[in-house]
Amino acid sequence: MTASRSILAAAGIAALAAVASASYNPTCANNVVTYWGQNSWGGAHLTDPANWEKNLAAYCQDSTFDIINLSFVINFNLTGLPVLNHAGHCETKFPGTNTLTCPDVSTDIKTCQAAGKKIVLSLGGASGSYGLSSSADGQAFANTVWNMFLGGTHQYRPYGDAVLDGVDLDIEGGDHTGYPAFISQLRSYFQGASKQYIISAAPQCVYPDGNLGSTLSGSWIDNDYVQFYNNPCNLANINNQWNFDYTSWDKLTKGNPNPNSKLYVGLPAGSGAAGNGYLDLATLQADLTQLYTNYTSTFGGIMFWDASWYSNNQ
Repeated sequence: MTASRSILAAAGIAALAAVASASYNPTCANNVVTYWGQNSWGGAHLTDPANWEKNLAAYCQDSTFDIINLSFVINFNLTGLPVLNHAGHCETKFPGTNTLTCPDVSTDIKTCQAAGKKIVLSLGGASGSYGLSSSADGQAFANTVWNMFLGGTHQYRPYGDAVLDGVDLDIEGGDHTGYPAFISQLRSYFQGASKQYIISAAPQCVYPDGNLGSTLSGSWIDNDYVQFYNNPCNLANINNQWNFDYTSWDKLTKGNPNPNSKLYVGLPAGSGAAGNGYLDLATLQADLTQLYTNYTSTFGGIMFWDASWYSNNQ
């Protein structure tokens, strides 16, 4: 995979080659997002640690990525403090807790933000113990997230004084009743904040998403990173109307309470990053051209899973 902005530029999206800045612009169609913190390439190449996922700051040294989602908070079912997993990047815990304290990641977050990147906390993932079973749970967890990761204060802040740029919902299980209240409570904090925060989601491409369907249709969402992989609705089936359904996602995005909500094409960043959906460069450029041409108003860019596969596929 060559530079991700070159992929978009070759697809003819908004003269991207001329505007390849290092900063996220919510009104543009050339934003590039990735997930960092799981080292999924390393999990498939245990004997090659030299090429495992780099530290966070290494992915902020050029214009490749605009948003990097820190993956993941894997436990947030209100049985205690949120539990993070960063696949070896950070393993020290606050005494007497299962919550990580990550000063090196904190330094990298601030380095990335100084370079114009948005660094967002991602909740969930494919494994873990999480869920919000009521509106009260959602509100309570929003208070915790605000205080531990965003603009509030807390005894246990995993990234110290670094203030993240928002929250991403990669919800693949658990009770999902409380997510609308979670988002609403966070937005009540955002409205009085001195910085702009992002609320995003990463639903599976099967429509509607089984875990976030009602949340995506009724709650404020800035960016939907639809995972067009690991399912029959993957991007390789773009011309198969029985499997690939982009139109429904486009309509959902247009109907979001956020009039500027954007839809992103989620892609595997390497041939082994997902069970299906990885495409060669020429095919990918043609498919993105088709999507951007037909759905220009909601097209926000692309999302890659994940940073480790991306850096091993240049």
